[in-house]
Amino acid sequence: MKMNFKLGALAAAVIMGASAPAFAFMEGGAGGNGELLLNVRYYGGTSATSGGDDISALFDLGMRMDDMIAANGQAGFSKAWDLTTGTYGASWNQLLSFASPANASRIEFSVIALDNTDYDTVGGSRYLSTMNVEKVPSLTNANLKGFQNMEQYINVNNSRDTHATDANGASVAMPTDPSNTFFGAIGGSGQGDNWVAKTTVDTTQSLGTEQNFWFLTTGPAGSTGPASPFGQAVKTPFGVDLNHDGVIGTGEFSKFTLNEAGVLSFSAVSAVPEADTWAMLLAGLGMLGMMVRRRTGV
Repeated sequence: MKMNFKLGALAAAVIMGASAPAFAFMEGGAGGNGELLLNVRYYGGTSATSGGDDISALFDLGMRMDDMIAANGQAGFSKAWDLTTGTYGASWNQLLSFASPANASRIEFSVIALDNTDYDTVGGSRYLSTMNVEKVPSLTNANLKGFQNMEQYINVNNSRDTHATDANGASVAMPTDPSNTFFGAIGGSGQGDNWVAKTTVDTTQSLGTEQNFWFLTTGPAGSTGPASPFGQAVKTPFGVDLNHDGVIGTGEFSKFTLNEAGVLSFSAVSAVPEADTWAMLLAGLGMLGMMVRRRTGV
């Protein structure tokens, strides 16, 4: 009798578990392979940390850091997300309606991903971030490790809106919402725009801007062991370095863009021949032309 009861209870639990919606959540830095996250924000007032005139939205893009890094340097790699439909639609439309079409130019966006599992070792802190600069300014290992403060923002939003019910959900927040939910008031006052004041770069830019993308790790490059807090982080521009100088130039590397129609796109430039390759190609074409002229007697 007891055995039958246990089996019946187990079967009931299995059925209930199968019928209940699976809890979906964003993966931050604690798991070692954080997901790409899109932040969209509108600051309508003079302060981004108070009042009811500001709003932000957080979108789970459903792509892990390691997968994105694996695609780094692949010419022609591209991806797009439509924020106007599905689990994203309500959050995007709410933010756009709140700001109003007249203020669309003041809406800004950033894309990030976190890994802080071994944050105190060389290469242990890993972050992806839009930074619309050709060269990332001074960034110490200590400040890069401080990027982990964004984790609280991710964790608290995991139970909100469609993040709690869908694999790749979205949520919106204002300064008056629970602590840490709003992109402009993480920890009560710190803005996510600059990784809670751990970088001097504003990672958010207006809709329509083609933002550069960076892979940041604790340094120095090529070493192992603990990362000196005073050492410089390694800053790698994401994409195809056509002239191999480590600096983003015109037509180089990969770009994130979010337009007013609600489409986020990532695209990498297609690799093109370098100068010496062009010279060899033109020389080859010249020789081919000479051979054709000889054969035709021209």
